Amino acid sequence: MNQALLQYPEFIVALVLGAICLLVPQSREVVADPQEKTASTLGVFAYSLSSLLPQTYQQWLTNNQIRAGWRGRNAVCRFYSWKLYPAIVSGILALWLPLLAVLLVSIFLFFIADLWLVVSVNRRRREIAESLPQALDLLLLCVDAGLGLDAALQRIANERTVLAGALNDELNRLGKDILLGMNRAQAYSDLYERTGVDELRSLGAALSQSQKLGLSVSTILRAQSEFMRNRQQRKAEERAAKLPVWMAFPLWFCIMPALMLILIGPSLLLFIHQTTPLPHGLWH
Repeated sequence: MNQALLQYPEFIVALVLGAICLLVPQSREVVADPQEKTASTLGVFAYSLSSLLPQTYQQWLTNNQIRAGWRGRNAVCRFYSWKLYPAIVSGILALWLPLLAVLLVSIFLFFIADLWLVVSVNRRRREIAESLPQALDLLLLCVDAGLGLDAALQRIANERTVLAGALNDELNRLGKDILLGMNRAQAYSDLYERTGVDELRSLGAALSQSQKLGLSVSTILRAQSEFMRNRQQRKAEERAAKLPVWMAFPLWFCIMPALMLILIGPSLLLFIHQTTPLPHGLWH
């Protein structure tokens, strides 16, 4: 029996998946969005298993899922499926590998989804930050043309030409929050919490102060746009200054050995041939 299982491990995988399907609860609400399709049964079960994780870790995952834009039922359940099921199914490696190696593989498969989540958050945050100066320029043009701040936000939220889709979605959500009666300061704070972009926090603080002090919105927007462009320029200069450090490793360990081999190799072969003559056939 054990030999048959070793020869056909797919039977073990099918048995594990069948047991999971039998234990799956039929329904579990993740995100209250009626437009979202019903999540898969395995995804719902993976989400229900996530309640066993520590509370602080669950909160960290939830915050990063929101910042990565994974806010629907399918997205959340799919993330927990990729996080839990590979780690569980990797237990069949115990038939061939030591227990410690199987444990290390399971831990790696469990946390690789977190790395993917962090990369997605950073990519979305960078995408929003890079398109924010263009959004402020469009917002300034709309305000100078006579539109109010709320109408201008709704106008540029539908602009899909130069703005990133993530920024469009966040501005659209911001406009809806303000339209539904949320306090502007709270709406700007929630915008920063949903994205984690520092530029949006400074923009929200500036717009809140302009409303309280009665300052011109166009002046605030113009100053914020210039500030963000200068900040992006400084970041670009900082990345350019770090390039020599990053290029040192491939230069010294990849390019220089090959270059030295090409330059010194023929002379070294001639020196060896003159000091210790090689067989004629080997030299040719």
